[in-house]
Amino acid sequence: KGEDVVEKVRARQNAEALLKGTQVKSQTMKIEADRKANVMIKNSEAALKVSESNAAAMIAKAEAEAEGAEALAEKRRYELEWARLKVLERIAGKGRKFITGDKGEAILNDLVPQAQV
Repeated sequence: KGEDVVEKVRARQNAEALLKGTQVKSQTMKIEADRKANVMIKNSEAALKVSESNAAAMIAKAEAEAEGAEALAEKRRYELEWARLKVLERIAGKGRKFITGDKGEAILNDLVPQAQV
């Protein structure tokens, strides 16, 4: 009968030790899972901020390119107008010309300023 009591006590101690060990392992696994989840959340938040920054940079670049395109278009119009004026200067500077029809009228309109009404 004494050995039975001893066996029961040992069995209970083994069961408690096994339960404690399982609880410790479970707690360790939970802590590790929480840590990994927090790391993944932080990485995702960082990736989101990087993406937002990249998007803002792309928008700023596109806006700058659009503004630059407008300035270049204006510069090109200015250069074309000067080229046209140089051609007209050469035509006007070489003396009398006799050009008729639509072409003659267009050249004459370019050479003579029109009154703005």
